[in-house]
Amino acid sequence: MKKEKNLLPYTTIKAATESDAIAIQKILKHYEGYIAKLSTKILSDEYGKEYCIVDKDVQEQLTTALLQMILDFEI
Repeated sequence: MKKEKNLLPYTTIKAATESDAIAIQKILKHYEGYIAKLSTKILSDEYGKEYCIVDKDVQEQLTTALLQMILDFEI
């Protein structure tokens, strides 16, 4: 049995391309986890213990890029 994908509704995407703030927030919330995953870095201390951190600069750049893509998207 196929796993159903969690897709954004067409109406939300269309509203976001028309600068609807609520629709844009829904899209940002939808991709929040993916952006955090892409922004995660693994650092290690002097004892070799590894830590996962979210690089806030990368996260901000990805969020800004997503916002720009939303506003530039043409249906």
